[in-house]
Amino acid sequence: MAARKNSINIDYSSFAEFAERLDELGANLQKVMTDSMEQAAETVQWDTQDAIAEANLPATGTFSRGATEDSLIKDPRVVWSGLVGEIGVGFDITVPGSGGWLITGTPKMRPDYALERIYAQKTYERKLMKEIEEGLRDAIDDILGG
Repeated sequence: MAARKNSINIDYSSFAEFAERLDELGANLQKVMTDSMEQAAETVQWDTQDAIAEANLPATGTFSRGATEDSLIKDPRVVWSGLVGEIGVGFDITVPGSGGWLITGTPKMRPDYALERIYAQKTYERKLMKEIEEGLRDAIDDILGG
């Protein structure tokens, strides 16, 4: 059985035409991409925060001790390594918490369906990609508009 998806993956190479246009207009491409990635990560952060509300948790949070919320990545920032930018979203796996199990569930526990929608379904990724595309278009419009 294949592992269940529990992450968001956005390949910015699909935005190459926007990057090319921004570069032609003299934009600081790394700054524009950083802003775009951080805005998308902020959306994920707030949606994840809402998804781990007790009402969404298994047993409506009866067994929650706050560790999951403590493992939530807050204020995500892009880290650049050459031309590759990465940003962590969701849960910091180095901090104790059950974020991963809440996304996928276990044989004895249903997943947190709100988290599952964010991290395991392609529709959320498509929503983020549209948001990023709109941000890149706005950056182009800002440069052209003055």
